[in-house]
Amino acid sequence: MNKKLDWFNNVEDRPHPWPGLNWLTATLIIKNVKQATEFYENVFGFVTIFELPSIQNDKELDFARMRYRGCNFIINREGCFNFNGKQPTNETPPIIFYVYVDDVEHLALNAKNNGCLILEEPHLEFWGDKKTRLKDPFGYIWDFATKMK
Repeated sequence: MNKKLDWFNNVEDRPHPWPGLNWLTATLIIKNVKQATEFYENVFGFVTIFELPSIQNDKELDFARMRYRGCNFIINREGCFNFNGKQPTNETPPIIFYVYVDDVEHLALNAKNNGCLILEEPHLEFWGDKKTRLKDPFGYIWDFATKMK
């Protein structure tokens, strides 16, 4: 019997074939994967769980898997794995990541001090989140939020 999934009850009881991975994983395309992993660790608090050194240059990475509170995402170097996508430039990328954090004010200040462009200062949204929007040094847009009580 299939369980009907809805807004609040949307977790399947079926395990992923690769333990620890998510059913949906975003991939960011970035020129310098090592620089990106260091930035996301130090500024956003993400954790690098796997790195694949470049076969062309052992000082670079072709791939990294990062994790934040149970969610995984991938960073691929431009031109790797038969994909011609590029890191965003001055254009607005067609994706926004929405991430919950414990202290959005602290994250926004730390992000700004580490090269992020603050597109929206932390403010209260009508649904109850205090949210900031920023563009990271690699051109990606991130919304960080703290649920207000």
